Amino acid sequence: MFHRTFECPSCGSQVDQKRPGSRTLVCSYCGQTSHLNADTLQSAGDKRLLIDYGSTLKIGMQSKWKGKAFLVLGKLRIDYEDGFWDEWYIQFLEDGSEAWIQEDDGSFTLFKEKMKVSQKLNLKSINVGEWQDVGLGTSEKVFITSKSKAQVNGGEGELPFRIIPGEPADFVEGILKGLVVSIEILPDEQILYVGQPFKIEEFYAV
Repeated sequence: MFHRTFECPSCGSQVDQKRPGSRTLVCSYCGQTSHLNADTLQSAGDKRLLIDYGSTLKIGMQSKWKGKAFLVLGKLRIDYEDGFWDEWYIQFLEDGSEAWIQEDDGSFTLFKEKMKVSQKLNLKSINVGEWQDVGLGTSEKVFITSKSKAQVNGGEGELPFRIIPGEPADFVEGILKGLVVSIEILPDEQILYVGQPFKIEEFYAV
């Protein structure tokens, strides 16, 4: 299994990388977010240790979803107008594919990245309660159920893209073909994820 170790550029503690494609690593000791450039880590933003609110999920834990074993690699916390939610970055061990588990006030949804959205989205032009073209490159439209301005609080473990604590991360949620859709509007790109809600007990179903 892939495994590399680095020294945190802030405190010198060991920082692990378990997936080759990861671009952000967060020190578990001091909370320093660092971007991975070739074989070095470069500090990015302020140090932030996330408060643990007692989630069932933990960095490094292994479990199963619908009989498929997965490893929890990282966590991303997003603050928005009504509070916050956590996104857990996971890797399925059988085929190496990745996904996200969104945990929001005791509810869970497993999301897989669908595609990059082809156009720059603007929250002001998106109307809740309407079918809208969000730049999928097809005639399909998404029924918008909510939207909000948000920002990255911080992260843990490793993540597949670069984050900087405090940067904007606005979001739009909706329904597409009966599935839950989440669109994250990041500074450099917009990514559409398709999700499936589930109960926490399903982690251990075989």
